[in-house]
Amino acid sequence: MIRALAATGIAVVLAMSGCKPTPPGAQKSGPAVAQGDGVVVTVAEFKARLDEQSPFLRQRYQNLDRKKEFLDSLVKFEVLAHAAEKEGLQNDPDVQMTMKKAMVQKLVSKKFAEGDASKDISDAEVQKFYDEHKDDFVKPARVRVAGVLVAATDKDRAAKGAQAKKLLAQVKAAGKKDPQALQALARASSDDAATKASGGDLGFRSEDEFGKQFGQPFAAAAFATKDGEDVVAETAQGFWIIRVTGRQEGITRTVDQVKPQIQSRLQREKRTKEFDEYVKKLREEAKVVVNEAELEKVVVSAAPAGGPGMPGGMPGGMPPGGMPPGAMPRPAMPPPQAMPPAPAPAQK
Repeated sequence: MIRALAATGIAVVLAMSGCKPTPPGAQKSGPAVAQGDGVVVTVAEFKARLDEQSPFLRQRYQNLDRKKEFLDSLVKFEVLAHAAEKEGLQNDPDVQMTMKKAMVQKLVSKKFAEGDASKDISDAEVQKFYDEHKDDFVKPARVRVAGVLVAATDKDRAAKGAQAKKLLAQVKAAGKKDPQALQALARASSDDAATKASGGDLGFRSEDEFGKQFGQPFAAAAFATKDGEDVVAETAQGFWIIRVTGRQEGITRTVDQVKPQIQSRLQREKRTKEFDEYVKKLREEAKVVVNEAELEKVVVSAAPAGGPGMPGGMPGGMPPGGMPPGAMPRPAMPPPQAMPPAPAPAQK
């Protein structure tokens, strides 16, 4: 209970103040708004902590009483921090790890902070990416077709053509009462084994895709046909009775329209590459040697029931080798218990 109470108290102080703790032993300078034995809150520090609050919350602290309320939260934090120092907790392994994570965060932010993508990435780089990924930005119109195949050879093509026209007339007549008449005919009579069971569904395809698979006459008929209309298209396979059952409009986005998007992506990839190279250089300079024999002996605890374990990597969940592919380098974050949710400010 004592432990829970302490954690709750610290969480409230941290959340209310938005404090970034001053490292043990750090010297503060400038005029103070509050000071005591081992405790100093400078004007600059007070202003910096206040500026970290949202504009909406800052509006609360326009008069002296409200400023004193905010200052009280900072003082609470400082006296607790001073008490922790006196206990020697700055040498606690958990504290040292948290500080190490904060330093990594600062280092990564300093060396790999996001800049202006429009300045970092040239127009030539944007155009090259656009040309290499054209399918992501230009998509042709597609239609979904249901069809019944009457297979034909050179010898019986005339007879099969007449049969297809007869079936077309039957489908049109039945379609006035049953919108699924063509699909029912496909299941019963289609010579296309691949689509027979699905009611002749050929899926969504572009005109070019239909042309490559079934021939240009089929593709032209599919894109010229109105929704719900049944027509016959002659192909090398025979005669298809087809109906358009769905449409997807084409999309064309020019390089100028997607330029900011491409610049941001290329910038992230550039930062990731720089980050990986930087880490590789540091590792080589440190002459890191892996002791596989000792590594093999490490027993990995089973994940607790009810949830997956956190993947291995750098402290705070940073994956092995650095950042995930295509992602902007991000600093390791402190564990959840170090970042308590902010409670609503107390009302007076």
